[in-house]
Amino acid sequence: MRTAAAFFVATVLVSALAADGPPKEEGPFRIPDLVELAVLDPAIKLDVRYATANNLVGRPVYTEARAFLERPAAEALRRVNRALGEQGYGLLVFDGYRPWRVTKLFWDVTPAEKRTFVADPAKGSKHNRGCAVDLSLYDLRTGNEVEMPSVYDEMSERSYPTYAGGTKVQREARDLLRAAMEREGFFVYAYEWWHFDFKDWRTYPILDIPFSEIARTAPRRPPLDLAAATSVDLTHAFDAATLYWPNAPSGFELKSLFAGPTPGGWHYEANAFAAPEHGGTHLDAPIHFAKGKAHADAVGLERLVVPAVVIDVSRQAAADPDYRLRVEDVVAWERTNGTVPEGVAVLLRTGWSERWPDRKRYFGDDVPGRTDHLHFPAYGKEAAELLVGARKVAALGLDTPSLDHGPSSDFPVHRVAAAADVPGFENLAHLDRVPATGAWLLALPMKIAGGSGAPLRAVALVP
Repeated sequence: MRTAAAFFVATVLVSALAADGPPKEEGPFRIPDLVELAVLDPAIKLDVRYATANNLVGRPVYTEARAFLERPAAEALRRVNRALGEQGYGLLVFDGYRPWRVTKLFWDVTPAEKRTFVADPAKGSKHNRGCAVDLSLYDLRTGNEVEMPSVYDEMSERSYPTYAGGTKVQREARDLLRAAMEREGFFVYAYEWWHFDFKDWRTYPILDIPFSEIARTAPRRPPLDLAAATSVDLTHAFDAATLYWPNAPSGFELKSLFAGPTPGGWHYEANAFAAPEHGGTHLDAPIHFAKGKAHADAVGLERLVVPAVVIDVSRQAAADPDYRLRVEDVVAWERTNGTVPEGVAVLLRTGWSERWPDRKRYFGDDVPGRTDHLHFPAYGKEAAELLVGARKVAALGLDTPSLDHGPSSDFPVHRVAAAADVPGFENLAHLDRVPATGAWLLALPMKIAGGSGAPLRAVALVP
């Protein structure tokens, strides 16, 4: 949004221009969760012109050169950057979330005939909702910005995404950016090749929070927005086919106590059930492998209702059924997603739940009582020490029978986790439906007093 006739009165603060405040809207809206792009993906470069004098008003309107988007949009943008990286390009971001008062300032200083290039503050901007981003490409080899048919914020027909002028190379770069963004749910603005709106923008409110306040107001954990979340059941049903450890004395038993019509004429059913603690989708309480640690009833909700991250090693596990998560796997995950946050549940996806309830394929052996020929993937001891010790995670979970891989006879991962009072969630299902970051886990076991484990109903809430 550039104009030769821009003006600015130095003594007028941007906040004074927002005296009327943002437009009033009726929800419901999602809970805002603005994510800083440079933190989410350090490979995304920033050129925040509005924190410099190189912009519409001729002086900075942002006090900090930072860029934010709502979490789903930010995650999508990271995927775009990853895909473009395979073609030798990275994303260069000019602007993301924009406080409403800045939108009003731009409207006030823009001549009427140029206002197709700026948002009407009476309606609010998609930037104000954290769902619009201004960006271009840079060359990964040189680090230089890629030339487009117009420069950023130029108010002319050269800025149109359909402009037929410029060089062939410039148009191809513009169209490459557009195609990559549209594959991840962004749509280009009709007058600006650099401006893209995220598909879910209507679900977020208009905000007027200055950048300086975001670090203090943004929650440490992703917000739990029940109205917008999708529920994913991570639990295998308990029935006669439920898998238990090979040397368990019994499996799941359901005994009918009554089923049928009552003397009063209504239908009634009641059952009794019995099962070992450690089978099916279940909790491993820390006491299972560490004396003096928490029993099943004492595992706190702060370890059971938590944000979740998913580390996917299904490719490695397909090649090696005894694969163990390595420190290098965690580091690679963090290179893409950022450091594993303190207080989350780490869920390891191996792809093994697809084998349930075929005992031989799931355990690697189906000889009753035999535990010395088991084959399935799990955590490695060093990776568990990193997650439990340095990262201070709340819980470990996975889609196989045990936190330790099948051939293990000394269960080091169980011992590392239990010593830190970290519970385990075993035999989870459907981890392929849970994103790497952003979801919440509700892992609620039967509250068995004095139990070393318990049947578990686990659900992921995915934004």
